[in-house]
Amino acid sequence: MNKRLSLFCASAMMLVLTGPSFAQQSEAVHVIDYSSPYQAESSIAALMQDDSMKDARVTLYAQTFGEYGASHLVVEDFDSYEQYMSTTEDRMASHAWSRYLLQTMDADYRGSNLVTVVDDHGAPRHTAGYLAAFLIHTTDPATYRSAMADMNKAIGNPGVLRLVAVRAGKRNHTHAVLVGGADFKAVNEYLDKLNASDAFADFVEKVGDTRKVVAVNMYRRVATWGN
Repeated sequence: MNKRLSLFCASAMMLVLTGPSFAQQSEAVHVIDYSSPYQAESSIAALMQDDSMKDARVTLYAQTFGEYGASHLVVEDFDSYEQYMSTTEDRMASHAWSRYLLQTMDADYRGSNLVTVVDDHGAPRHTAGYLAAFLIHTTDPATYRSAMADMNKAIGNPGVLRLVAVRAGKRNHTHAVLVGGADFKAVNEYLDKLNASDAFADFVEKVGDTRKVVAVNMYRRVATWGN
């Protein structure tokens, strides 16, 4: 549990945005293999009822497809680095955090990552019921960002389209593109449309060999706590 405690509090990841290009917003993404779906949801729900978490937003995702990592992702949103520090300090000092650690002793904590938002072209990420995450390595982030914005103008998105930059972890991917919609059907119908479109062909031509897709994972949103 000491490893889980130190790593769970070591990363920060991004705030939910309603417009493009908000700097200094971050998310902490935690990869955890829980012993059961019930344990995953109930342990976080109990933690989020504590006063120490009153200003926090946390979303629980269950992995459905893609490169196997763990059963769930836990994503914490932060408006600023200061909020991350204060929320983490309050959580670690609370009895609720100690109870969470006891409840999840048999869960397998796989690690955390820190990402920052580059652009949001749709609704906040946590509003999507289903999410496809494309892990990208690019050697030209500026061109990738511009090409993605042009693609969104041409064909839109299923509700959520977010570009984030990876701050920590292995450098096999530098960014992630999050495509979200109401459900599995909405996201995958959009991807069918996108892959067959002139907008995507133009995007591929613009980014050229500066882009490599490292992995694609898909997640179902289980619950979101906090405003």
